[in-house]
Amino acid sequence: MRRATLLRMMPGLAVILAIAVVTLFSALRPEPVARAAGGGALTPVRFNMSWLPQGSMAGVFVAMDRGYYADAGLRVEAMRGFGGTRTVNELDRGMFEFGYVDPLSVAMNRASGGHARLVGGINMRFPAGACFVRERHRIDTPADLAGLTFGAGLNSAVQTLLPAWLRRNGVDPARVRQIQLDPAVVVAALIEGKVDAAECWLGNSMALFQKRAKAAGVTIGRLDYADFGFDVYGSGIATRDALIARDPDLVRRFLAATYRGYADAARDPDAALAIIRRHFPLLDAGVTRQQIVETARLMAGTHRFDPARIARTTDFLKAAGRPGGDLPADALFTNEFLDGKAAQ
Repeated sequence: MRRATLLRMMPGLAVILAIAVVTLFSALRPEPVARAAGGGALTPVRFNMSWLPQGSMAGVFVAMDRGYYADAGLRVEAMRGFGGTRTVNELDRGMFEFGYVDPLSVAMNRASGGHARLVGGINMRFPAGACFVRERHRIDTPADLAGLTFGAGLNSAVQTLLPAWLRRNGVDPARVRQIQLDPAVVVAALIEGKVDAAECWLGNSMALFQKRAKAAGVTIGRLDYADFGFDVYGSGIATRDALIARDPDLVRRFLAATYRGYADAARDPDAALAIIRRHFPLLDAGVTRQQIVETARLMAGTHRFDPARIARTTDFLKAAGRPGGDLPADALFTNEFLDGKAAQ
């Protein structure tokens, strides 16, 4: 399948601007709360967000701001990432204690000899889909993608499964031209007509697509992958086997504080928005609030993983001929740190 690089797709100026924005946000991290219950020393924990600060990370920032991590004896630093595939590999190498990753990336990591493992869910429904501009195309089913150009971000694990998803829906993958782009320019590529459809995510880029479309005087349509046979989990919190074995209590404390923050964000998205924007004032208020609300909906219910749904992930990898398709479901996750609790 033909692929084009970012330099073929976007002018040099756009690349420079994207790098500038990424660099700026990378430097703007909130200071951790400097207190601990009982006055003890805080254990440093690095958390990879898999991308830039945004509303989907509201629970983490609320937990920082309100001292939930400090109460658990932790000093958490949220660090930017570069997509799920890279994040899980860096996590496996010990560069971070925890990361925001998806089962697809975990499966491919373990198939390559890695030891990453999901320990709690966030997006309990798969949040990705194909966005398009309604004024240019009508896309009601995967068959309508035939003959179109489809753009998605580098390091998105879903790209590896798109051909299998198309075949499962009766579409010859060769009829969809798949293009890899820098994630920072995927939205612009669709709005400007450089691609016909683009990967979009609830709790993440969906709000950006809609904002840019409104400014351009067009409207966004969306084809939800989960409505057409891709019923798998989205992203969750992962760590590595070595940390689970060495300090299971740290894993339990980190998850409990994180979910406490997400519960607060779901109950009061405006307060969560205020916390995030106090640390990251350049974030768009409307976009960030929409991401917070969408993430709360994706999290509704339990944080625990169902082995049967995890197995659907490996089934897709096997159908795509990708590493990880033969892994047992329980190699990718554990529910032992969730104590049977659902979202509050």
